[in-house]
Formats: sequence, C-alpha cells, structure tokens
Amino acid sequence: QDAAGADGAAGAGAVLHHHRLAKCGGHAGGHQPGGDIRRATGGEGHHHGDGVVENRAGAGSTIGTRSVLTAKPDGYTVLMGSISFMMAPLTMDPVPFDSAASFRVVSLLATVPYILVVRADFPAKTLAEFHAYAAANAGKLNYGSAGNGTPLHLGGELYRLMTGTGMTHVAYRGTGPAMADLLAGNVQMVFADLPGAAPHIRAGTVRPLASLVQDRLAAFPDVPTMAESDPRLKDYDVYTWTMLSAPKATPDAPIARLHDALAKAAREPALQPRLAELGFALVVNTPAEGDAYLAREQAKWGAIIKQAGIRADF
Repeated sequence: QDAAGADGAAGAGAVLHHHRLAKCGGHAGGHQPGGDIRRATGGEGHHHGDGVVENRAGAGSTIGTRSVLTAKPDGYTVLMGSISFMMAPLTMDPVPFDSAASFRVVSLLATVPYILVVRADFPAKTLAEFHAYAAANAGKLNYGSAGNGTPLHLGGELYRLMTGTGMTHVAYRGTGPAMADLLAGNVQMVFADLPGAAPHIRAGTVRPLASLVQDRLAAFPDVPTMAESDPRLKDYDVYTWTMLSAPKATPDAPIARLHDALAKAAREPALQPRLAELGFALVVNTPAEGDAYLAREQAKWGAIIKQAGIRADF
C-alpha cells in the first residue's frame, strides 16, 4: 500500500528530510503512484541524496499534512499527497487549514482515473438502463465508495446531485472492501479507482458502466464516459491525483531544485511503462501551474462538499 495515496478511508501521508518526504492522503485498499515513482526512479533518495520517507496515517491525511505545515520551510521537508490532502480538511467542521493557501506546489505527479461498476449479473448493462432501474426501485439502491469524505464518495454524491438518482452511500475502508461487498451483493454499484477495479473487470465478475473522466480509458476503450452516457453529465469529470508540495514560505530556489529533480526522474525509461500498467498518467507541470491547479480543485470540490452537505468523521 502506497500511502501517497489510494483514496480510501484511513488517510495516510508521505514526509523527505535531507530530504524528508511526507506522504499524505493515502488510504486503505487503493493505489496511488507515489511508491511506483520512487521505485521506478531507483529508490527514495535517488535524485536527492539521503532521504527519509515517512508515512503519516490518520485523520483523513491531515496528521501527515500538518507535520509538513509545521516543518521548517527550507525545501527539505516536502509532501507527496493525493487529492485527499486538499479535500479532507474541507469535509471537517471547522476546516483546520486551507491547503491551497498553505502549500507551494512543486508539480503535479500523476492522475488516476475512476470508474463506475456493478456486479456482472446486475440487470442494467448501461448507465441509461441503470437510471431506469433506479427509478423503478427508488429508495432500494446502495452505492459503495472507499470511505466517507473521500474523492470516490464525492464522485458518487456529484453523480447523484447531477442526475437526481436516489441512492444511499455505504462507506468502506478502501476500494478493496467495497468491491468485496459488491461481489457479495450487499451494494448495487461502486465508485472505484481504476487500479482497484481493473482485475475484477478483466475477470468478468463486475461490469463497468462508465468511466468518471472525460476521455475513454486506454485500458477499457469500449467503456463509455459519464458525459457520453447522459447529457446531464456532460461536465462530469472525477479522478484523483498526486502532487509534490512544500510549505508556503519555502523559497524559490529549493522549489526549483525539487522541480528539476522531479522532471529528470520523469524522463527515466522505467517509469512511464510501470505507471501506465497500473492505470496512472504521469504529469509534470510548473510550480505556478501546480499552484493554480490546486486552487481550482479546492474551489471546485469545496462547492460540491458544501452543496452535498458532506461532513467526515475521521
């Protein structure tokens, strides 16, 4: 389990001291590319000299995130966090900190697509058929996600808000337990990360109804997107990401050094095939682009969390 992050329930973090890398935003039963990035580039200290990686689990990733916020802003303590490091605080009351205002982004690292699946013997074979089934079985359907307040939960709530589909959310401690309960027939559908769902799709035990991103998935090109499946979902686009960031007061020079090292690592031949095999898309952008991206994501999901009335109990 790579604690940079799968978007399940427990919350984990990653922290690099000379360098100290705090991995935050990871969760049980899912997968994120932080460990694969480090392994594919030759280990934790490959481009930074001696490095220490600390996984900080708990409180929806906020324990690990706080450990970086309070660290000396010298570029030697950085955070590898999934979308949860930004999203989890927004589900708390009061909100403990503003991630976009508290961090400088070195770069986005990778994106991971999500997918909507049902059991293979479920009557609906398309999203349109599922909507008809849901209308005929109002109040009887449950959907599973990797945990309360996680991106997969919010993806389910956004779908519910955009379509008016009546469903009850069931939170699990990761995608793995959610998939197990789907196979047992205890929930009718699961919003899952692609790495967690792909083995079941290939085994024929679950049926994908739609991908949650705007483009069809290279791994399953015959699966339509949400936007293709329903005009009400034309703007639906839900996925997770991992980024490298540092405390806001970190000077430009160490941010630039970290970015240069990351860009060099991203060019290594072993990395991209490994990530593609797992369903990840490698992304390297500039620090300014990363800051703008984080601010946009926080504004988008903050509005959805408020509209859906989601509060997490970590």
